[in-house]
Amino acid sequence: MATYTTNGGIKKIATGDESGTWGTSTNTNFDIIDRITNGVGSITLTGTTHTLTTSDGTLSDGMFKVLVLGGSPSGTNTITVAPNDAQKLYFIKNGSGQDAVISQGSGANVTVPNGESRIVYCDGAGAGAAVADMSSDFGALAASNNLSDLASATTALTNLGLTATAAELNYNDITTLGTIQASKTVTANSSGNVNWPDNEKAQFGDGSDLQIYHTGSDSFISDQGTGDLKVQATSFWLQNAAGNKNAIRAVDGGEVILYHNSSSKIATTSTGVNVTGTAVTDGVTVDGTLDIEEVYESVPTDTSTTGTITFNTINQGIVYFTANQTANRTINFSNVNANLAVGQSVTCSVLMTQGGTAYYFNAYQVDGSTVTPKWSGGEAPTEGNASGIDVYTFTIIKTADATFTVLASQTQFA
Repeated sequence: MATYTTNGGIKKIATGDESGTWGTSTNTNFDIIDRITNGVGSITLTGTTHTLTTSDGTLSDGMFKVLVLGGSPSGTNTITVAPNDAQKLYFIKNGSGQDAVISQGSGANVTVPNGESRIVYCDGAGAGAAVADMSSDFGALAASNNLSDLASATTALTNLGLTATAAELNYNDITTLGTIQASKTVTANSSGNVNWPDNEKAQFGDGSDLQIYHTGSDSFISDQGTGDLKVQATSFWLQNAAGNKNAIRAVDGGEVILYHNSSSKIATTSTGVNVTGTAVTDGVTVDGTLDIEEVYESVPTDTSTTGTITFNTINQGIVYFTANQTANRTINFSNVNANLAVGQSVTCSVLMTQGGTAYYFNAYQVDGSTVTPKWSGGEAPTEGNASGIDVYTFTIIKTADATFTVLASQTQFA
């Protein structure tokens, strides 16, 4: 009577058995042996359990040497090797999408994570059978072997194709990824950044001519060499730390612009400069002929006919009252003392429209304080000129703090 091998289920034909069918059984045995030694089997997993069976005398999935796990299990799948008294050696590649747990009995199990491979053996110990991971030992290399089977570290490095010494390789022994350390290689952190601690410098040139560093409070780009520091760009911007406000812009072949709080104030042009706003200087020197082609002055208008006039010397030089005046008026020149230095002056003109009854200025103030102008011709006007425009011109000279000499004139235009 035929029997079967314990581990592979190969049929052992008894003497004198299977007359006429011996060849069929033998061929099946050869197929089983081929599967045990070289066979690669695709195992389709479903749900969370699967039985990997070795059936006596019959080609079965448990006989494959290599197991390629696939299918679509619903979670971690436990694969039970049966029978539990068969010793097995499996090469397992898990591509099922879930972890696979290899079990045979109540002993230890082995988990093959999804996307990974393992070499496992089952001890076939029956109900208490255990599964062990043989591949877990293959990655461990003894330090005494120096990455090879040689006692000499130098020879071992040579055999590995390395030209660096052990000490040079130790330059990689960094403490914090992404932070510069003395005598270590430069490495980036997980964000791709390389960080220099405070007062540590990135230096360039044989004499460390160019240095970039931060002290903890200030940042520096320091050129210690004898040549120029050149920043080359087709379009150069100097901005604030947030990158949302401009300070300087320079365009290749074009303008250079200076900004105040991201507002353009000075821009070069092909013929000179363009100033936006008020230019305040301590003096102007013209090295050559001053050629003024046109001068335009704004003349604001006012329709008031009575009351005190406040003439703001900061934002106007002329004001034109277009309605016929109905009363004599006081004029107050404001923002004078704060803006004039001693020895400076400001000249203002006031155009007063007169009807059939003429009126005039009969009181004068500078920054709210009464002043007495000195009039052209030696006498202050005592009336205006009917049906015309009286033009008053005042030149205010600051002679001391809050002290002024005012020169005035009245001219009739009709």
